[in-house]
Amino acid sequence: MKTQLSGTSTLVLGLVISLSLVAYAQDKPRPEAYSAVAIGTGGSVGGKTMSFNFRVTQYTTDEELQNFAQLVKDKGTDALRRTLEKEDKGRINPVTSTGNQIAVARKRQQGADTIITIVTARNMPFVELYRNGRTTDYPFGFLQVKLDASGKGTGQIMAAAKIRFDKKKGQYEIESYGNQYIKATNVRPQ
Repeated sequence: MKTQLSGTSTLVLGLVISLSLVAYAQDKPRPEAYSAVAIGTGGSVGGKTMSFNFRVTQYTTDEELQNFAQLVKDKGTDALRRTLEKEDKGRINPVTSTGNQIAVARKRQQGADTIITIVTARNMPFVELYRNGRTTDYPFGFLQVKLDASGKGTGQIMAAAKIRFDKKKGQYEIESYGNQYIKATNVRPQ
Protein backbone atom coordinates (compact mmCIF):
# COMPACT_ATOMS: atom_id res chain seq x y z
CA MET A 1 0.00 0.00 0.00
CA LYS A 2 1.46 3.33 -1.07
CA THR A 3 0.92 6.52 0.84
CA GLN A 4 0.89 9.75 -1.07
CA LEU A 5 1.62 13.05 0.59
CA SER A 6 -0.74 15.87 -0.15
CA GLY A 7 0.57 19.26 -1.19
CA THR A 8 0.00 20.59 2.34
CA SER A 9 1.87 17.67 3.95
CA THR A 10 4.82 18.19 1.61
CA LEU A 11 4.89 21.90 2.46
CA VAL A 12 4.79 21.17 6.23
CA LEU A 13 7.56 18.56 5.90
CA GLY A 14 9.72 21.02 3.93
CA LEU A 15 9.12 23.72 6.52
CA VAL A 16 10.13 21.41 9.40
CA ILE A 17 13.36 20.43 7.60
CA SER A 18 14.17 24.09 6.83
CA LEU A 19 13.60 25.15 10.45
CA SER A 20 15.83 22.29 11.66
CA LEU A 21 18.65 23.46 9.39
CA VAL A 22 18.24 27.07 10.55
CA ALA A 23 18.35 25.97 14.22
CA TYR A 24 21.52 23.93 13.54
CA ALA A 25 23.19 26.89 11.81
CA GLN A 26 22.36 29.18 14.75
CA ASP A 27 24.01 26.77 17.23
CA LYS A 28 27.26 26.82 15.27
CA PRO A 29 29.38 29.93 15.99
CA ARG A 30 30.17 32.16 13.02
CA PRO A 31 33.84 32.53 12.08
CA GLU A 32 35.44 35.91 12.79
CA ALA A 33 37.92 37.21 10.22
CA TYR A 34 40.31 40.15 10.54
CA SER A 35 43.05 41.74 8.47
CA ALA A 36 46.01 43.69 9.84
CA VAL A 37 49.51 44.95 9.16
CA ALA A 38 52.56 43.73 11.09
CA ILE A 39 55.20 46.43 11.56
CA GLY A 40 58.70 45.73 12.85
CA THR A 41 59.75 48.60 15.10
CA GLY A 42 63.23 47.48 16.13
CA GLY A 43 65.85 44.77 16.08
CA SER A 44 66.32 42.72 12.89
CA VAL A 45 62.73 43.43 11.75
CA GLY A 46 62.90 47.23 12.14
CA GLY A 47 61.11 49.08 9.36
CA LYS A 48 59.62 45.96 7.73
CA THR A 49 55.87 45.58 7.18
CA MET A 50 53.66 42.66 6.19
CA SER A 51 49.91 42.38 5.69
CA PHE A 52 48.28 39.38 7.34
CA ASN A 53 44.88 37.89 8.08
CA PHE A 54 43.51 35.80 10.89
CA ARG A 55 40.27 33.87 11.03
CA VAL A 56 38.94 32.32 14.23
CA THR A 57 36.44 29.50 13.63
CA GLN A 58 35.95 28.71 17.32
CA TYR A 59 37.34 29.83 20.64
CA THR A 60 39.20 27.67 23.14
CA THR A 61 37.09 26.71 26.14
CA ASP A 62 38.14 27.26 29.77
CA GLU A 63 38.44 23.48 30.18
CA GLU A 64 40.73 23.14 27.16
CA LEU A 65 42.88 26.01 28.42
CA GLN A 66 43.19 24.40 31.86
CA ASN A 67 44.25 21.11 30.22
CA PHE A 68 46.95 22.92 28.22
CA ALA A 69 48.17 24.74 31.34
CA GLN A 70 48.37 21.48 33.27
CA LEU A 71 50.24 19.84 30.38
CA VAL A 72 52.93 22.56 30.43
CA LYS A 73 53.22 22.26 34.20
CA ASP A 74 53.45 18.43 34.20
CA LYS A 75 55.27 17.58 30.96
CA GLY A 76 56.77 20.79 29.59
CA THR A 77 56.86 22.73 26.35
CA ASP A 78 57.51 19.78 24.00
CA ALA A 79 54.35 17.98 25.14
CA LEU A 80 52.35 21.19 24.74
CA ARG A 81 53.66 21.70 21.20
CA ARG A 82 52.75 18.15 20.15
CA THR A 83 49.24 18.66 21.52
CA LEU A 84 48.75 22.12 19.99
CA GLU A 85 49.82 20.84 16.56
CA LYS A 86 46.55 18.85 16.53
CA GLU A 87 44.32 21.82 17.44
CA ASP A 88 42.46 23.80 14.76
CA LYS A 89 40.68 26.96 15.91
CA GLY A 90 41.26 28.86 12.67
CA ARG A 91 44.19 30.20 10.65
CA ILE A 92 46.65 33.10 10.74
CA ASN A 93 48.59 33.88 7.61
CA PRO A 94 50.59 36.49 5.75
CA VAL A 95 48.57 37.59 2.70
CA THR A 96 50.90 35.66 0.35
CA SER A 97 51.08 32.42 2.37
CA THR A 98 48.96 29.64 3.86
CA GLY A 99 50.30 30.44 7.34
CA ASN A 100 49.65 28.45 10.53
CA GLN A 101 46.66 26.82 12.15
CA ILE A 102 45.52 28.58 15.28
CA ALA A 103 45.86 26.24 18.26
CA VAL A 104 44.49 28.50 21.01
CA ALA A 105 42.10 31.41 20.52
CA ARG A 106 40.70 33.31 23.49
CA LYS A 107 38.36 36.30 23.57
CA ARG A 108 37.53 38.47 26.57
CA GLN A 109 36.05 41.87 27.33
CA GLN A 110 38.03 44.57 29.09
CA GLY A 111 35.66 47.46 29.59
CA ALA A 112 34.49 48.53 26.13
CA ASP A 113 37.43 46.77 24.44
CA THR A 114 37.67 43.19 23.20
CA ILE A 115 40.96 41.32 23.64
CA ILE A 116 41.70 38.41 21.30
CA THR A 117 44.72 36.23 22.09
CA ILE A 118 46.02 33.64 19.64
CA VAL A 119 48.73 30.98 20.04
CA THR A 120 50.05 28.77 17.22
CA ALA A 121 52.42 25.85 17.06
CA ARG A 122 54.96 27.61 14.82
CA ASN A 123 55.88 26.06 11.47
CA MET A 124 59.65 25.68 11.44
CA PRO A 125 61.43 25.25 8.11
CA PHE A 126 63.62 22.19 7.58
CA VAL A 127 66.82 24.29 7.62
CA GLU A 128 65.93 25.70 11.05
CA LEU A 129 65.28 22.21 12.43
CA TYR A 130 68.42 20.78 10.78
CA ARG A 131 70.67 23.46 12.26
CA ASN A 132 68.93 22.98 15.63
CA GLY A 133 69.73 26.54 16.66
CA ARG A 134 68.34 28.45 19.59
CA THR A 135 65.17 29.41 17.67
CA THR A 136 63.88 25.83 17.92
CA ASP A 137 63.46 26.42 21.66
CA TYR A 138 60.76 28.98 20.74
CA PRO A 139 58.15 26.79 18.99
CA PHE A 140 55.08 29.01 19.37
CA GLY A 141 53.65 32.08 17.68
CA PHE A 142 51.67 34.64 19.68
CA LEU A 143 49.28 37.44 18.71
CA GLN A 144 47.21 39.62 21.01
CA VAL A 145 44.97 42.38 19.69
CA LYS A 146 42.81 44.96 21.45
CA LEU A 147 39.70 45.95 19.49
CA ASP A 148 37.34 48.86 20.08
CA ALA A 149 33.53 48.68 19.76
CA SER A 150 33.77 48.92 15.95
CA GLY A 151 36.14 45.92 15.79
CA LYS A 152 39.25 47.98 14.92
CA GLY A 153 42.46 48.06 16.92
CA THR A 154 46.13 47.28 17.45
CA GLY A 155 48.20 44.56 19.05
CA GLN A 156 51.48 42.78 19.66
CA ILE A 157 53.11 39.86 17.83
CA MET A 158 55.77 37.36 18.90
CA ALA A 159 56.83 35.43 15.79
CA ALA A 160 58.78 32.93 17.93
CA ALA A 161 57.89 32.42 21.59
CA LYS A 162 58.44 30.02 24.47
CA ILE A 163 55.73 29.11 26.99
CA ARG A 164 56.76 27.64 30.32
CA PHE A 165 55.70 27.23 33.93
CA ASP A 166 58.04 28.85 36.45
CA LYS A 167 57.79 26.61 39.53
CA LYS A 168 59.57 29.13 41.80
CA LYS A 169 57.14 31.93 40.94
CA GLY A 170 54.17 29.58 40.50
CA GLN A 171 53.13 31.23 37.23
CA TYR A 172 53.11 30.71 33.47
CA GLU A 173 55.43 32.84 31.34
CA ILE A 174 55.65 33.60 27.65
CA GLU A 175 59.03 34.71 26.37
CA SER A 176 59.81 36.19 22.96
CA TYR A 177 62.87 35.09 21.01
CA GLY A 178 65.43 37.87 20.76
CA ASN A 179 64.45 41.47 20.21
CA GLN A 180 61.14 41.06 18.44
CA TYR A 181 59.42 44.40 18.36
CA ILE A 182 56.47 43.63 16.11
CA LYS A 183 53.22 45.54 16.34
CA ALA A 184 49.90 44.63 14.77
CA THR A 185 48.32 47.78 13.40
CA ASN A 186 45.26 48.64 11.37
CA VAL A 187 43.45 45.54 12.69
CA ARG A 188 39.94 45.51 11.27
CA PRO A 189 37.13 43.01 10.62
CA GLN A 190 36.88 41.57 7.10
